[in-house]
Amino acid sequence: MTGVNFIQNALYLAVYLIFVCLIGVLFYGVKKYKQEKRFGSIFVTALVSIFLFFMLNQTAVVCLYSQSLLSFGNYNYPAGINCSLWAARLAISREQKSAMYGELGKNYMFLKEGAKAIEYFDKAYKINGSYAYSDNFSILVSWPFFAGILYLLNGDYDKVYEIAKDTNSYGMAVTASIMQKDYKKALAYSNMNIRRSPIAINYSSRSYIHKKLNQDKLAEGDLQKAVSLCKCNTRCIALQKERTKDSYWLSYAANKKKKYGLAK
Repeated sequence: MTGVNFIQNALYLAVYLIFVCLIGVLFYGVKKYKQEKRFGSIFVTALVSIFLFFMLNQTAVVCLYSQSLLSFGNYNYPAGINCSLWAARLAISREQKSAMYGELGKNYMFLKEGAKAIEYFDKAYKINGSYAYSDNFSILVSWPFFAGILYLLNGDYDKVYEIAKDTNSYGMAVTASIMQKDYKKALAYSNMNIRRSPIAINYSSRSYIHKKLNQDKLAEGDLQKAVSLCKCNTRCIALQKERTKDSYWLSYAANKKKKYGLAK
């Protein structure tokens, strides 16, 4: 039995035990009230029942989510989508429900159904009112990054900038600014992006931006930095040089639109 299967079976057992406890508490409370006619017993029973119901709900959501991950891992995509959808429907808290719908959108994106993915990304944002989450969720939630890719390809640039503001993730905002040929804005986002993540592709992006702003020395310096970060990896070096050309950025959206089923 794998670790995932063990955890999954343990969660299913927990759902069953909590459900049995919930039914038992309800019967006990009714019986106690009939015997003593005291509202205190009903009040205590109600509190315990609410707690058990909440535990049952949370365990069920985790079970369904883990089953969706397992199904996708086994290439059973319909089952994975169905489990993700039920996890989102059953989730109680605003952040949890939003996160589950966001994950559902991410699953559709992996299936290359971009339009459906955007539908659920929009729903996730509408529920939460932001692309940012509290500390309890922010480590686990990754869907805003993937939503940013599809919004970029779909021309929803305002949403891309909103994601950048809420999550401090500026990569897609750099690309969106380049697509709009607003190179000063692109440079501002690129500077923030490099401070956050000084990797090769971020330097080659800024090299291209400097080039478009006729800042040739700065462009050359950033390209050399990008190449040095590749550490003699010829494929990486070739990619960084390609990213400083107009042809790369002109074909960027067209190629990815086809990949995610957004090409018209």
